[in-house]
Amino acid sequence: MPAPPSRRTTILVITAAVLTVGVGVGATSLLATLAPTGQPSSVAEKPEAPIETPPTRIAIAGDTGTGTPAQFATAEQMRLQSKHDPYDGLLLLGDLIYDTGDAALVEERITTPFAPITSTGARLLPALGNHDYQDGEQNQILEALNRDKSWYAEMVGSVKVIVLDSNQVENNEQRQWLRKVLSQPTPAGTWTIVAMHHPAYSAGAHGSDLVVRETWSPLFAEFEVPLVLAGHDHDYQRSLPQDGVTYIVSGGGATLRPTGEEDFTAVSISTLHYLDLHADDKKLVGRAIDPEGATIDTFTINR
Repeated sequence: MPAPPSRRTTILVITAAVLTVGVGVGATSLLATLAPTGQPSSVAEKPEAPIETPPTRIAIAGDTGTGTPAQFATAEQMRLQSKHDPYDGLLLLGDLIYDTGDAALVEERITTPFAPITSTGARLLPALGNHDYQDGEQNQILEALNRDKSWYAEMVGSVKVIVLDSNQVENNEQRQWLRKVLSQPTPAGTWTIVAMHHPAYSAGAHGSDLVVRETWSPLFAEFEVPLVLAGHDHDYQRSLPQDGVTYIVSGGGATLRPTGEEDFTAVSISTLHYLDLHADDKKLVGRAIDPEGATIDTFTINR
């Protein structure tokens, strides 16, 4: 496949207005085109065409921190899928380091496996999972990944990514911060997505986290967040829209568990995978891709 045009090239099309004065215009009619100062009057130009926002690509995986061949296979498929179109971001949905969140394993479980993605410019966006808290070294993990807080918002191309700490759902500071960030206006052509570890909607082994659903989902609906991502259950799930919000579980980055179906389920598959998310001015397109490169699900969210 030929390499597509660079996403990072912004094309600005300018339409110029041209003023033509015909041959044989008399002195009186020519003076009529002059302003009182004797200079030509201003002529309104046609407006510039809108600036096209470059597309953005984000690779997303959850529950990856095993250091096993399955984790490396997921990272390798990310590399293969982005050889000609590098990812702008790499979003990891928690359980960065199994089993007990040992901060000494950051390089082995995070930095090294995903170096082929981050070395081409993808910004690393980590969320903390429950396993990352088990040794009490969650802050050291974040510091090693150049993060100073477990909830934050960051622009990746045209996508505002809001990362939450679902181990602290009832933290009032985090909830107030979330409302403030969601209420901020975003530039035209941009999207807002939310990521965390524990899923508000899941038919997997752990199931739905009802505290997450009751605490945060009303805010996602109120502020019309189109897409919310989580891990924790080791499978792939996509919900039917819930109050306008699509919920994805992507926790099959390295290990698997059986999954099921609920009344909110659109797709539920127990398979290793990662999620390739593409954003442009008009739509979000997601593809769940297994380690062999097969697409196991695709979805589109339009404005």
